[in-house]
Amino acid sequence: MATFAILFFTLGIIIFNLFQSSTYRSIDKDIKEQVTAIKRQPNMDNKVQTGPQGPGGRTEDKQPQPRAPFQASILVFDNNGKLLNKTSLGNRYSLLKNINLNKKNLNKKQTLTIKKMSFRALLIKVSKNNNNPMYAGHYVLIMQNIDTQIQATENFQRILIITFFIFWVIALILAYVLTRISMFPIIKSWKQQSEFVNDAAHELRTPLTIIQGKLEYMLTKPSNTIIDEAESISVSLDEVNRLNSLTNNLLILARSDQATTKMDFDITTPDFFLKDPIMPFKEIINSQSKVFQVNIHHKADVNLNVDRDKIKQVLIILLDNATKYTPENGTIRIYDHIEGSKYQIIVSDTGIGISDTDKKKIFGRFYRVDKSRNRNSGGHGLGLAIAQQIINTHHGKIFVRNNLPTGSEFVIELPIKH
Repeated sequence: MATFAILFFTLGIIIFNLFQSSTYRSIDKDIKEQVTAIKRQPNMDNKVQTGPQGPGGRTEDKQPQPRAPFQASILVFDNNGKLLNKTSLGNRYSLLKNINLNKKNLNKKQTLTIKKMSFRALLIKVSKNNNNPMYAGHYVLIMQNIDTQIQATENFQRILIITFFIFWVIALILAYVLTRISMFPIIKSWKQQSEFVNDAAHELRTPLTIIQGKLEYMLTKPSNTIIDEAESISVSLDEVNRLNSLTNNLLILARSDQATTKMDFDITTPDFFLKDPIMPFKEIINSQSKVFQVNIHHKADVNLNVDRDKIKQVLIILLDNATKYTPENGTIRIYDHIEGSKYQIIVSDTGIGISDTDKKKIFGRFYRVDKSRNRNSGGHGLGLAIAQQIINTHHGKIFVRNNLPTGSEFVIELPIKH
């Protein structure tokens, strides 16, 4: 608010000063033209003509009277400060009669206020050689009425203040809205980071607690042999392996966030990266009394710009999840499909399925649909987050949908390279 106020206030002052100075420059230019006209009076018949009888019985010389534009008045003073051109002022004399000669203001531009009327004035001394005897050797005060210009300046100032205030309020509203919009992903990222740290600490605490408990138990029986404590050692090693897996996954996510993960992109066909992850899982799934179907029809006629090892990693994550959540006699299927300029690889299962609420969160870090089941199966809730990171770097998309009548389908969508 302070920044916008300072900007609009400064801009308003600059614009108003420019307008005001431009107005006064125009007025001063008119006065300067009048000064030039006075100093360049044409030759005239300067013979003194006998005029009517004046007060006291003396005659007055009838001389050419000065002419001034509509808004200007010219006052001629002698060296003693006596006003010499009363008759040429006409009805303006009653307004200007109280103006006195002030020689200190010679050649100085000034603004005078007389009976609530404003004038721009300049006092000059005319040379004795001037062709007009009315001006010659006298002081001439050129006064131009500027009430119209002052009124215009005040109106402009009023409009400027109102306009800037309105736009300042609009700018504040827009700034507030844009700030909220720009801060939303930052706040969201901050919350995700806090949740990530809390979840990571929780995941690390569990295996460490188990290892500590087993080691402390073995210390209570120092005479036991390795065979006697084989179970405790085996459990500890399993938890160490879980810790290694967890730290490796965390490292992968951290590198992805910092864009430091090296990708080895290459133009290839699906045939070069589908075989390796599918074959091992075929044996594992069949050994668990589950059905594994492979329906890949476009493995040789589609070109993709991918890192084959990373795509293999994504497929392993999806096939591993499908294997864990599919019951005995269930079906796991992997097939492909071309949708416009996109190549899709779909991994489906006939497991417990995923609710609509969980579908929005399932790619979050450490998120589990069934936390207890995941923990028992050795998962950390990081696999799908890693898969999404990898697919994003390939400018693709990964999402989940229902596999009717039961189960889920995870869809990998990659752009086809033409």
